Amino acid sequence: MIKRIISCLLLLVLLVSPAALSEVDEANTQLTHYLLLGQDGYAEDIVEDARTDTIVLVSLDEKYNRVIITSVLRDSRIKNPKGNDTMANLLYRYHGFDGVISSIERELDVEIEGAVLINFEHVKPVIDALGGVDIEITEAEYVAIKSILMGRDPNMPKGPGMTHMTGRIALAYMRTRATGSGGDFSRTQRQRKVVSELFDKCRELSLVELVGVYNQVSSGMKMSLSAMDILGAISKGYGLISRDADFVEFSIPQEGTYSYGTVSDSSALMVNWKSNRTKLHELFNTP
Repeated sequence: MIKRIISCLLLLVLLVSPAALSEVDEANTQLTHYLLLGQDGYAEDIVEDARTDTIVLVSLDEKYNRVIITSVLRDSRIKNPKGNDTMANLLYRYHGFDGVISSIERELDVEIEGAVLINFEHVKPVIDALGGVDIEITEAEYVAIKSILMGRDPNMPKGPGMTHMTGRIALAYMRTRATGSGGDFSRTQRQRKVVSELFDKCRELSLVELVGVYNQVSSGMKMSLSAMDILGAISKGYGLISRDADFVEFSIPQEGTYSYGTVSDSSALMVNWKSNRTKLHELFNTP
């Protein structure tokens, strides 16, 4: 009787396995990851001890023809290279490129090729070099932009709705958190919108023109990549863009994967990194 049951189970496995396996996507091995860090300050140049309030993982997906932009909220609790709890935006300040890269790699189970650090003041010429961005804004966002710039800008939006933004306007749009509910979640969403728009603008450029834009703005950046690595990343990104790659947004922490707490007496998001890692890899492996 037992032998008969075992035989039936084996037969069932043989019948079901091929179909089941065909529904499971293999791990996507055609992803290249880069880290984009932004210092949210008004200094003209990069400051070594400043916080990186913008942390974005840019994943170039050659398998599914996508550019995946993942924000990590600055107040996320994370282990630093020494294994101690800290805030995500303090990793670069105390541990440099190696520290922030290794910590993000560990929590997200990705291999990061390198990182680029940019002062937010140097985002303006990047945007202007690409001809600005077009983004629809709400009434609250319009009021916030007007408040930050004190209404003193010749390109000030006339009100809510579709808005053509120069670098200065876009920077105010990305910086504000005073737009009602959402706080830093909404702020990082605005940052992802601008980054996505910038990638989209690159569709209009040739590879030579894209390298020219990089050369024009690179003096305001610090990076852990060699010049050849940067050119390789630009070439790979341009290849995706020229093939009409999709832009996909993701943020960490995802809804339901965090709680509120403190780290060194500062308010923090107590992130469940395992849950977020699982959700991110589901995105990586799903067309």
